[in-house]
Amino acid sequence: MVKHKTFISYHHKNEQGEKDQIIDEFGGEDFIDSSVHEGDIDTNLPEDSIMRKIRDDYLKDSTVTLVIIGEETAQRPFINSEIQASLWGSNPNGLLAVVTDNLYDQIYVDDTCSGAGCDCKVRAPRNHNYYLPELVYKNRDISRNEDLDSNPCHYNDSQVYCSLTKFSTFMKDPDKYIDAAFDKRDGLNYKIAKKLSENTPKIQKNSLSSLANTLFK
Repeated sequence: MVKHKTFISYHHKNEQGEKDQIIDEFGGEDFIDSSVHEGDIDTNLPEDSIMRKIRDDYLKDSTVTLVIIGEETAQRPFINSEIQASLWGSNPNGLLAVVTDNLYDQIYVDDTCSGAGCDCKVRAPRNHNYYLPELVYKNRDISRNEDLDSNPCHYNDSQVYCSLTKFSTFMKDPDKYIDAAFDKRDGLNYKIAKKLSENTPKIQKNSLSSLANTLFK
């Protein structure tokens, strides 16, 4: 049983199977599947009002946000806004990214650290800024860890706010990853990225509002 109430943010068209598998195997009591859909929220509202409405009406009492990431996730306005709302304010959710197995094998390759005198085996990312939602990507930036004097040549998920793992790996021990995301809320000295950029697809009106109004989650 998952210990911490977890909100699942996902692209309904493409990742419904992964979401259903989580609920089928671990039960729905500890997961919140109450996504924002087209027309649910007035896009003309101020950003603060939109964030508050998502937190109050959808995130409810969740303390961790789990984002299922597939090939189109980063471009979904509702997912980006759900992530932003989960981090909004003074009591942000823990954040966990779970990448579908097919995509994971496209965005990571086995490599060796190129740091001076280091030959550690690492997973090297590629195309992260394209496939990962903006606030997932930004909250994997090691420079936001305020306990580090400089950027290390490589790092692990315990040092960044948003951990990222493969879906099949997560399914073997979901408590491990959800607990770690929850614990980082108070245990990691990390400057959390909370605000979406102007041109990122999202619910509130912006320069891409026409795109946001035509895309469906």
